[in-house]
Amino acid sequence: MILLVLFSLLLFGCGKFEELAREEDLLERPQAKRCADCHAEIFKEWEKSRHAKAWVSEQFRLESENYTKNKCLSCHAPHQVDPDKKPILRVEFKEDGVSCVACHFKEETKAMHGPLKVWSPPHPSREDLSYLRSNFCAGCHQETFKQWQMVKTQKSCQDCHMPSLGKRDLIQKFPFHLFHLAKPRHSHEFPALKAKPEDLLLEVKDGKLYITNVGVPHNLPTADQGDPKLYITVIVNTPQGKQTIRRLLSAQAKTALEHGKPYEIELPQDIKNLKVLIHRKLSHSEEKELILERDL
Repeated sequence: MILLVLFSLLLFGCGKFEELAREEDLLERPQAKRCADCHAEIFKEWEKSRHAKAWVSEQFRLESENYTKNKCLSCHAPHQVDPDKKPILRVEFKEDGVSCVACHFKEETKAMHGPLKVWSPPHPSREDLSYLRSNFCAGCHQETFKQWQMVKTQKSCQDCHMPSLGKRDLIQKFPFHLFHLAKPRHSHEFPALKAKPEDLLLEVKDGKLYITNVGVPHNLPTADQGDPKLYITVIVNTPQGKQTIRRLLSAQAKTALEHGKPYEIELPQDIKNLKVLIHRKLSHSEEKELILERDL
């Protein structure tokens, strides 16, 4: 096959070969699984992501009142994702949620866009550096994007939520993968990530406990959709016995640990010591996860 490709290139030139290799249905907004013919590994990751479940999630079906709350729908099945713009609702294959084509195919150029310069005969490809910038995510994740802007960090959304996998298997289909062995691949599972203990600064002074988010470059929790929660439990030892203080922070209730802004909890008088536990619950999970446990 590789010899056939090289022979075709010599005989016809790149332009003619691209015409022969073009797979026209790729430019007609196919289902996401069509992309797996060449990008099998990326497709497997995307299948595990919340983007893939954005439309079919039972929780979304209930919260959108069986798909009747129109303002919610376009981010869960976008026609085309562009920087800073809220997308419009897609007509076809809504069950694919935030699909490969929604993010990478552009009507304006009739080509697949991405951050890498690639030669891809089955479909036209354009290098598009907007895929490396946080405002690419801003159309749907507006509130989180505003929080990120306030922090003024150099880290982009993609740095954290599309981490490098250390692999160079952008394409698996022979022989096209041979032309892309130098291209790095980043996760399309879009991990939610979990704050680390060192991301939170705990201080006791003047009869109060201060908790400051120093490591996560947006609110904790944060969400434009769903209702993730943060559970703070403080067990205080006093001469009179133990007291437990609880706080529940929720993005939907507009409470959160803002980056760099101490969150205050009033403590009882005459404390001997205290233990702080912080758990989180993602909007699509029933389980709480421990973020931090610390004695002060």
